[in-house]
Amino acid sequence: MTAKGRFGLVIPEINSPLDRDFVEGVYAQAKALGYDIIVYTGLYNCLREYRYDSYISGLENIYTLICVHRLDGIIFAEERFHTQDVIDKINGYLMQTDTPYLVLGSSSEIANNMNADEYGSMYRITRHMTDEHGCKKLYCLAGVPNHKSSEERVRGFVDACKDCGIIVADSDIRYGWFWKDIPAQLGREIADGTVGCPDAVVCCNDVMAAALIDSLKQNGIRVPEDVKVTGFDGGWDSLICQPSVTTIAGRDKQFGADAVCRLYAMTAGIMPKQELFGQSIRFGRSCGCCKESTLEPHLIEMIMMNREKRTFIATDFIHRMSDAQSVSELSEHINEVCHIFKGVKWLDVCLCSDWQGDMNNPDDFRQYGYSDEMFMLLSRREDNSGKAFFSFPTAQVLPALCEPHEPHLVMLTSLHCSGQIFGYTATAYTDLAFLAADEYFVSWCDSVANGVKSLQKRLFERYFSKQLEKLSETDPVTGIFNRRGFIIHIPEMLNQYNNEGRKSYLLLITYYPEKIGAVDPRSAIDGILTELCIHRLCARIGENTYAVMIPSEDAEGIANTSENLIAAVESALLDRFGDIRLPEFVTCTAVFGSSESSEIERVVDEAVQFLTDRKKAAESNFTDYRELIYRLRRNIVSQPQRDWEIENISHDIGISKSHLQRLYKQLFSTSIKDDVITSRIKRAMQLLEHTDMRIAEIAEQCGYNNENHFMRQFKEKTGMTAAQFRREKRSLTL
Repeated sequence: MTAKGRFGLVIPEINSPLDRDFVEGVYAQAKALGYDIIVYTGLYNCLREYRYDSYISGLENIYTLICVHRLDGIIFAEERFHTQDVIDKINGYLMQTDTPYLVLGSSSEIANNMNADEYGSMYRITRHMTDEHGCKKLYCLAGVPNHKSSEERVRGFVDACKDCGIIVADSDIRYGWFWKDIPAQLGREIADGTVGCPDAVVCCNDVMAAALIDSLKQNGIRVPEDVKVTGFDGGWDSLICQPSVTTIAGRDKQFGADAVCRLYAMTAGIMPKQELFGQSIRFGRSCGCCKESTLEPHLIEMIMMNREKRTFIATDFIHRMSDAQSVSELSEHINEVCHIFKGVKWLDVCLCSDWQGDMNNPDDFRQYGYSDEMFMLLSRREDNSGKAFFSFPTAQVLPALCEPHEPHLVMLTSLHCSGQIFGYTATAYTDLAFLAADEYFVSWCDSVANGVKSLQKRLFERYFSKQLEKLSETDPVTGIFNRRGFIIHIPEMLNQYNNEGRKSYLLLITYYPEKIGAVDPRSAIDGILTELCIHRLCARIGENTYAVMIPSEDAEGIANTSENLIAAVESALLDRFGDIRLPEFVTCTAVFGSSESSEIERVVDEAVQFLTDRKKAAESNFTDYRELIYRLRRNIVSQPQRDWEIENISHDIGISKSHLQRLYKQLFSTSIKDDVITSRIKRAMQLLEHTDMRIAEIAEQCGYNNENHFMRQFKEKTGMTAAQFRREKRSLTL
């Protein structure tokens, strides 16, 4: 089915099995109706101990998107939030939009609201204890007092008891957070006789039921023989507790599906029938019922493992992301570690258009909301069809949602660091078994945000450095003239060369790649050119673009000077760094015809543009031939005995011999000839060690027509003769 609309779901976290059940119910029903679900989650839901923490505020900023995104309807799971000020903020955002919305677990008279069926299921499980087990004295462990959900469950308990003629005293109901101290206290009081021992205790959630069973057992009271216990919610705690807990299962899935049906009726005017999920009693041994549902041991083991954490996956994503030098490199590094998330159909990283901040005022940055346009930093798809590095309207949510697709669940989370809002991440699923919103996911999000922050700092530093360069004439580190210094001194040199009767040429030099392995040659080239051009005007006028003024009689003279200068630079680089793979240099020339500043600027600008185009063409040409040259080397290594004539190879590839040799050297830091010799000697060493072939035969097998030639090269490469090598290897195996 192709998605025809999208509903938003505002939820604080997706951590517990009950959270996942609720989201599964929402998505299953929405998918059946042909709708995407856009989940807005802050991944955090505490009692605001760190109320004004900028990190928490950044997480919760994701909820502001519901005012901006184009949605057909919104479900606000208010009952799942613990903090009133967050609830109030979200209600404020909802009131700013014209989108229909449904609030869950609220008694507000302003908004459309809906509550789960707590009463009926609690009534049913209480009557199970009275009717089938004959319980006459029952206690109830309730949740938070004055909470809608808790009160409905308590009302179901009380009415079930009354309908059986059982009087419920106020002391028979105990309120508290859905946690463990109240059950532990009740277990001790039952054991020491502080309160009368009941026939059964009906708990309003499974965590309390499991805690009560543990407390009773620790105090010598048997469950279910002495006291029967039931829970509510159908969570993992009911399954792994010993004995297993009789509970109500399906509440959250049903509530999620019912909410989607209600929202659909609000938007489409038709109420669909919800037939996917319902609530039922799941029997365990805690009530003594013979109808117990059991789980196989391996399923219990799996539940326990998932309850603790996912399997650890080793990946250095914190360092990778913080080390990026550019936007494209950051995107690549993020993509490299996305394998830790399984079953993700789409993974998008979207940055605000102002993520870089104000370069002139670094303290001025986005602290709230999102920009009207987002920048797609990364768009990863299972079929590798994702596209990145473009802008799109924030109202779209994601560009992929505007194309035909089956209904997805898309989880949106905040990207922020040090109080700055950078954007949001989007992970889309069609199978919620893979839905990841755990500590691994949070750490990944934080690492992405930290990577963006680190890159932002680098961009600030580069911008600041350029601003300093504009105010000075030289590079503050290497002392070479910058563009400003070069332009200022050109008229002086023009006058000097004109007086000498010589033309003034501009020589521009650049290179690629910008880094040679771990070596950045820029500062070295600064120093080398400064030394070589001590009597000429020389400058670095761009990131890796150099300019030299050269007097010459004609174009042929400037060409010779250019070649000699590049050769000298290459030689100096080898002397400084050793046998590194040299960069490929690209040059162009222009003639200065006037000393007018506007004319000088025009000549320099046009020459720089021409050099840039030439460099791109050279890089593209290099890329086109690179795979062919990689294949050539693989063939040399695997078949060294062949006749590897460079002239024939270059003819087959379609480039000149000099170009082929230059590209080969640049890629592998060695020549074709040396690679052929090395591969042949390695093959000979293998044959000498592992066969009884005569040396003459081995020489022929390795591509040598002359045995003496083979012997000479073998000794040059290994330091011993072939016979000595064979004897030494054979003696080692004896």
